[in-house]
Amino acid sequence: MNYLAHLILSGTNKDVMFGNFIGDGIKGNKYLLFQEEIKKGILLHRHIDNFTDNHYLCLKSKKRFYECAPKLAGVVCDILYDFLLWENWNKYYKQNTKEFIADTYLELDNRIEFMPLKIAMLYSHMRTHDWLNSYTKFSGIESAVFGISRRVGLTVNMDLFREIYYDNEAVYNAEFNTFYKELKLSSEKFLL
Repeated sequence: MNYLAHLILSGTNKDVMFGNFIGDGIKGNKYLLFQEEIKKGILLHRHIDNFTDNHYLCLKSKKRFYECAPKLAGVVCDILYDFLLWENWNKYYKQNTKEFIADTYLELDNRIEFMPLKIAMLYSHMRTHDWLNSYTKFSGIESAVFGISRRVGLTVNMDLFREIYYDNEAVYNAEFNTFYKELKLSSEKFLL
């Protein structure tokens, strides 16, 4: 899962959300340096990544992208799943998406100085280009996939990416919804 899912799956605790957001920047046991709720968020980030990477439906979804993005299929699928979360938001959450994103940006703006440098740089770029709201349209997903492929120097056949998605749109949506219900429940249990 990508940023939108990580953030919303953190629940209502802002320290947990912050920890979850910086999770990629905290390696090994460095999470032990943080206060309890931020620690919990970092560990939640790892839990979400592990659950996603090993879920049979995510593996099926990702496999379809091997042809267009052999080395980035997992990343492509994570980004696509944030788009599908946007599309299915009202099935899972009462809070308006735009309101959630505005509140989240405000919270992260106030904590940027406490982020690891790499994450702070990423967040500045995310905020400037409004990544979280760009996921409302498939064109935003295309831009994200293209941007990541360019940054890491790996090619994604964008025409084939579009074709694969549109040919399997209903399947992706069904896989996402089944998976997301399980991920949401698993994340909620993790936070207890």
